[in-house]
Amino acid sequence: MAPILIVQVILIPMAASWMMDTWVIRRRETALQDVASHVGSTIQQLYFSLNREEVFAGVTTQAANVPPYIESIPYVITASDEKVENSTFIDLYLALIGIDTTTTSRVTLGPNVSWRQSTFVSNSTSASIEVEKFANGSLSFSFK
Repeated sequence: MAPILIVQVILIPMAASWMMDTWVIRRRETALQDVASHVGSTIQQLYFSLNREEVFAGVTTQAANVPPYIESIPYVITASDEKVENSTFIDLYLALIGIDTTTTSRVTLGPNVSWRQSTFVSNSTSASIEVEKFANGSLSFSFK
């Protein structure tokens, strides 16, 4: 009888706690990946909109339209660019602040793109994506 009691009192709550922790981590990762996909899509849409001869040089700012928190936790996004042949890859790195939950996403753009080092802080009132188009047609992306 004692072994059954030990299982009911100790092991079942421990297993339930472990399963809940795993579920919470996966839920946060999924929410963070949704944000990464949305930000990546916004960057691609900006590129396709601005990478045209009809669009003149200047600065465009676009709100990212993502939630400021994931389960009451703010997050940060950083990015880097990598040029390969006739493409530029923008790698987005997302992390919940103070928690070990991260994800990445990659956006493929044309060769005339560069990324200025910057950080997107989700709960900032001015969190947005900024694109500067130059007279030669090149585009410089950053977070504002």
